[in-house]
Amino acid sequence: MAETLTLGFFHLPADVWRSEPYTLFTRRNVSKNLLEQGTFAQVIRYAPGQDRTEKRDRRERYGVVLQDPNILMALLRSCGHDLWTLMLFVLTHELVHIVRFTRQNVDFFASVADRDKEEKLVHRMTREILAGVSNTDSLITLYEKPYGLARPNSLYQPISTGGFFDAHL
Repeated sequence: MAETLTLGFFHLPADVWRSEPYTLFTRRNVSKNLLEQGTFAQVIRYAPGQDRTEKRDRRERYGVVLQDPNILMALLRSCGHDLWTLMLFVLTHELVHIVRFTRQNVDFFASVADRDKEEKLVHRMTREILAGVSNTDSLITLYEKPYGLARPNSLYQPISTGGFFDAHL
């Protein structure tokens, strides 16, 4: 649902995720270097391993590292959350970042000040995308302060696969 709503908001064709794939990672898939306190997820940019033979597979890709311990703690702390709504919110937010990086020339390596502005803009877009979706308004309001889902200095990270992933990509 997050993919469909995000594509609709940006008026993109339904096959975008097939032609521009992203990867979801959890704590189990990444090393401790990518674990963040105070965030639900972060966008990373990575280069697939060198064993890829097709040219298309060797280009840099985006991934979403779900901070599943933080997500589970948020669910335990609040009786107003449910996993489906929280994950819809988190994934929509991160997919907006990915669309902006891939389609709208947003600088992945922006300064901290520019990342803060980008985070606030993406949060507003996420709110607009999820407007009217059951139970998301109160959830979005809850996580608007101080920076939404991520601190500005950990919003996105350029990495290579060397040492950051525990699982084979």
